[in-house]
Amino acid sequence: MEIQWRLWNKDWASSLRPWIPILLGLHLQFSRASNCPEECRCDRTFVYCNERSLTSVPFGIGEGYKTLYLHNNQINNAGFPLQLHHVASVETVYLYGNQLDEFPITCPKIGPEELRLDENRIAVIVEEAFRNVTRLERLLLDGNLLTDEGIAPGTFQDLVTLRELSLARNSLTYPPPFLPGEVLVKLNFQENQINNIPAGAFAGLHKLEKLDISSNQLQSLNAGGL
Repeated sequence: MEIQWRLWNKDWASSLRPWIPILLGLHLQFSRASNCPEECRCDRTFVYCNERSLTSVPFGIGEGYKTLYLHNNQINNAGFPLQLHHVASVETVYLYGNQLDEFPITCPKIGPEELRLDENRIAVIVEEAFRNVTRLERLLLDGNLLTDEGIAPGTFQDLVTLRELSLARNSLTYPPPFLPGEVLVKLNFQENQINNIPAGAFAGLHKLEKLDISSNQLQSLNAGGL
């Protein structure tokens, strides 16, 4: 009986050994995301702070969280804690339907793959807004107050992983110069005030599959405009 127990114990330990790194990884992942801001609800790597009449991003969002639901609040630019800037685990940030008037430069910088800032009051995006952003694939800025002067030249050119850029329902009169061309496939300028597309505006966008410039003020297209 004792021999059988020893053999079973040895087999059990052998079968468990390959799972130890996986179990440790899961433990570390969820322990890192264990502190949840009291204003929010957290589930695994998701933080739900949406529709809570917040005027600032709750303090305490740390490493381990991947998706931040902050939409439909009253968050303004003064309401971004500096510590959020350094949270590298975040992959998706929903900030639509708030009261931002500038691009929030303290947004998580390294990690986000999707950033939704539509339906705010953003009128200015400074040139360094996307400095050190290395993985952004989807950027939505629809329904803001952006003009030609409000977007610094070259603002988007270093977003080499960007696949979708949407600037619908703003007040642009021409497309921003120096758009990122490496992998961009969707570009949306619907419902602006675009009346001119300069020659070469979309040069280099070799992978572009969808361009929406509907509901603008274009009367004709210059040679080389598209």
